[in-house]
Amino acid sequence: MDRSAATRGWIVTLAGLGINLALGVLYSWSVIAKTLTAEWGWSAGAASLPYAVAVGVFALTMVFAGRAQDCFGPRVVATLGGALTGLGLIVAGLAGPGQLPLVVFGFGVLAGAGIGLGYAAATPAAVKWFPPERKGLITGLVVSGFGLASVYIAPVTSALLGGIGVNTTFFALGGSFLVITIGLAQLLTDPPEGFAPTAPAQIAAVAGGADTPAAPVSHDYDWREMVRTRQFVLLWLM
Repeated sequence: MDRSAATRGWIVTLAGLGINLALGVLYSWSVIAKTLTAEWGWSAGAASLPYAVAVGVFALTMVFAGRAQDCFGPRVVATLGGALTGLGLIVAGLAGPGQLPLVVFGFGVLAGAGIGLGYAAATPAAVKWFPPERKGLITGLVVSGFGLASVYIAPVTSALLGGIGVNTTFFALGGSFLVITIGLAQLLTDPPEGFAPTAPAQIAAVAGGADTPAAPVSHDYDWREMVRTRQFVLLWLM
């Protein structure tokens, strides 16, 4: 892989990491739920419903988002995901204490779908720039952003709730992540058609005059074949 392609690949990787750090706004709900029960008088069940819907919609959306990013490209899908996430939080901010359905729709449906779209678009775009030997590293880096979001999002949300209240906190988070995710999404791009990343070992072999190792034979499974494999069943059970 030449230097320019490597640089582009790392830009896409870091953009994906940043998008997932923003989409980790899902982790803010534990803090928000406590405020809703304390200040709005919601029950624990009512306060947990928007989060439960968001997680379900998030998981369901990823099924279709993977195919969408293949068809329309990661930039389009991630941009739509960022827009839905930000707008969903803003919609939730329009609700009052007696408007649980509006919060469910905003945070649960809109933001949940947005998170699924953005999450599904970030990783494939990054790994396509690197050889198989690096795919585990790149996938781990991009996906880690989602988990690392819990480190900062809870204290930030807690500070906002204490300073500006529930509704304005939704507006602040929604507006911020709308701008951040859409901006970073513009850096997501697939490699040009026919691009074949070269592994470091292959580069060294060519430089040393050795014959380039033959590419391993592989089979690209479609989803129907994939769900019938032993590996899928074991991973799904785990």
